[in-house]
Amino acid sequence: MTRIIGHDAVRTEILRAALSGRLHHGWILAGPPGIGKASLAREIALCLLAGEEAAGQVADTHPAARFFHAGTHPDYAALARLEKENGDLARNISIDQVRGLSRLLSTAPSISRRRVILIDSADDLERNAANALLKSLEEPPANVVFLLVSHAPSRLLPTIRSRCRLLRLS
Repeated sequence: MTRIIGHDAVRTEILRAALSGRLHHGWILAGPPGIGKASLAREIALCLLAGEEAAGQVADTHPAARFFHAGTHPDYAALARLEKENGDLARNISIDQVRGLSRLLSTAPSISRRRVILIDSADDLERNAANALLKSLEEPPANVVFLLVSHAPSRLLPTIRSRCRLLRLS
């Protein structure tokens, strides 16, 4: 996998926390649109899934990378606005999408040490979806990490912000 250039401090903070055994369950990667927050979040997710926190990158030949790039990693889920039939993106991430995480959240990791859920962009969660996510953030299952991409963290529910570590990117 090609390593994303920049944002080294954020990458290092999360991966060092994982190495130390003190990985927080929720992280908000915040900053203006177009600076690579989602790409960085995917890179971090893959490192966490592959157990390559020390290296900070994962070879494309690693089994976790093959599953990840094929979109079939059993311990990973990504939520984003869905495409509608007319090709436009839905206005929000729906409560049904968040509820769809329940199976992943209720099982042990399959091939990795942890499960990773990436939400791009958490700003797009409809209110009911945000409240459903909040339940998982308040009582996080073991070995689950939430990576929330946000362009405007002030738009997130205060209770979501309070349960996640906020990392600002520029």
